[in-house]
Amino acid sequence: MTRYKLTIEYDGRNLHGWQIQNNVQTIQGEIEGALRDLNSSQRVVLHGAGRTDSGVHAEAQIAHFDLHTSLTENTIKNAINAKTPRSILIHKCEKVNSNFHSRFNAKRRYYKYKIWRGQTAIHRKYMWPVEAQLDVKTLRKCAETIKGEHDFKGFCRSSDEADHKICHIYKSLWKIRKKTLIYKICGNRFLHSMVRMLTGTMIEVARGRYEFQDFTNMLENKISNRSPYTAPAKGLYLENVEY
Repeated sequence: MTRYKLTIEYDGRNLHGWQIQNNVQTIQGEIEGALRDLNSSQRVVLHGAGRTDSGVHAEAQIAHFDLHTSLTENTIKNAINAKTPRSILIHKCEKVNSNFHSRFNAKRRYYKYKIWRGQTAIHRKYMWPVEAQLDVKTLRKCAETIKGEHDFKGFCRSSDEADHKICHIYKSLWKIRKKTLIYKICGNRFLHSMVRMLTGTMIEVARGRYEFQDFTNMLENKISNRSPYTAPAKGLYLENVEY
């Protein structure tokens, strides 16, 4: 058996997240379906670096699988692309060492969240349109507070089954490009809906609905009468995974 590593781009709008499910289209399910045809109809298990939610996009998701075949890497890539919807695209297929693991060997994961300031007909499918006036200085203040090691149990779904909620955040910042706001975050790991909750809650602070102290209370897991606000999935992109 040979281990292969895939670099995958996908448009998550009409996909029900990464993890395979019955009767709906998922990234893992579609790619495994294509790989099954290369393995005498036997299942080939695909392991991803992270399980993105329904509606979330990826520019460079990483995954691996094991397969006994004489096909070249480029042929495998083309075969998968021929059998998956156009919303999923394999950019690279390469042989890797048998001890490589796309999830457990990942050192850093990079995400970005895109916001359009105002109304938009064109960008509404891939960004979160926010019409309210935003205090960018406060946004940046919130982002800076996130850096370092924290217990993010207040910024994840209650269904998250991770054995602990401590994550180390290496980068957290906002970039402004005319009418576009882009939040960039890099960490060693992320919890279920964590980036969307952080983004949404920072926007609530910047638009004046929450106080900065509300945000820090949630980050420090102090008793608060506020709950995190979850930004829509359509604005979130997995940018890269570092090994």
